[in-house]
Amino acid sequence: MATKKINEITFLKMLALLSVLFFHCYRPFFGSGTYWKVVIDSNLDYMSWLLHFNKLFDVHCLFFCSGFLYFMTMSSGSRTVKEQLIKRVKRIVIPYFWVGMCYFVPLYTLFSVPSGLHLANDSLWDGYEKFLTMQFSEHMWFLQIMLVITVICLLLNFMAKRFFWLLLAGAFLMTFVFSVYLKGVFFMSLQSLSDNLFIFVLGGAMYRVYGSLAGKRNLILAAVSLAVFLAAYNTEVPKGWLSVMLSQVAAGSACISALCFARIFADRIMGFLGKFRAVQYFDKNFMDFYMYHMPIPLICAMYLYEPFISVISSNLAYLFFSWTLTLALTAVAVRTDGLIKRGRDAVLLKFKKPAFVPESTER
Repeated sequence: MATKKINEITFLKMLALLSVLFFHCYRPFFGSGTYWKVVIDSNLDYMSWLLHFNKLFDVHCLFFCSGFLYFMTMSSGSRTVKEQLIKRVKRIVIPYFWVGMCYFVPLYTLFSVPSGLHLANDSLWDGYEKFLTMQFSEHMWFLQIMLVITVICLLLNFMAKRFFWLLLAGAFLMTFVFSVYLKGVFFMSLQSLSDNLFIFVLGGAMYRVYGSLAGKRNLILAAVSLAVFLAAYNTEVPKGWLSVMLSQVAAGSACISALCFARIFADRIMGFLGKFRAVQYFDKNFMDFYMYHMPIPLICAMYLYEPFISVISSNLAYLFFSWTLTLALTAVAVRTDGLIKRGRDAVLLKFKKPAFVPESTER
């Protein structure tokens, strides 16, 4: 069963990340007045469903998969709470500052990219100041809120062991509290805590029942969760606590149905795709692809849209062109990052003193 877990979660993470990348290439087309509408004035109304789909699937699915793997690791007992916290800090905090300081902020400043709290005329120092105070992190809000959620779950580790379903219900109820009191709070992207804490714990819930979801049960859950998703998604209600609840139900149901359907196809698909080196590289450097892909789509929108559209008069063709170019340039950035880390490790290894081994004495 371990292999199936790896294949299914790997498959879902890859789909979610590709969805995020595609969404960020598509976002400059959507809506007037949004800060990502850098250059493109034509609105792809016929593809507006992508925006709504991505809001429910892409990042939510990443949190869902992370929750699944987190609770799987903690239940195995292979790491203590302290070890898990240290591991998450190494995987989240250090990459956040490394990528932000050396790649993210300089690139936004160099190309004068306006986005969120970052103005087009911000200096490099302005960018660093906003980044270090957690006010401007663009897509890397994912890392900030993932750290917060991990700390919350580690503090409630005793509850996860004995009262998990109470923890899940509490996370769902806290959605309403966070949606009111954290609205508009940009520090560490805490406003997104209301969207993702429940989804993260829900991923853990699916891990707990995963072993019992075989055959017909999996198909039944897939059909039920898909029906719940469609019902919650298509129910129109005024903004308020009811809309927040339906949003969480829709997002959670979408993730559950995606996992159930992945159980059916993931082994075959990953068995085939896993043979390709590009797919292996993408899977191995999954998080690096997420961190390094921005702001390439915005730069493409600012500088390449008009030249491209003057040659090929198709917004859809440009969209796929931008998506492909983003993947390619991100792969170059990830490769460069890997070479830098290898060089750093080689230098540190030379300065590292060999362990002292006492000489054996003959009697």
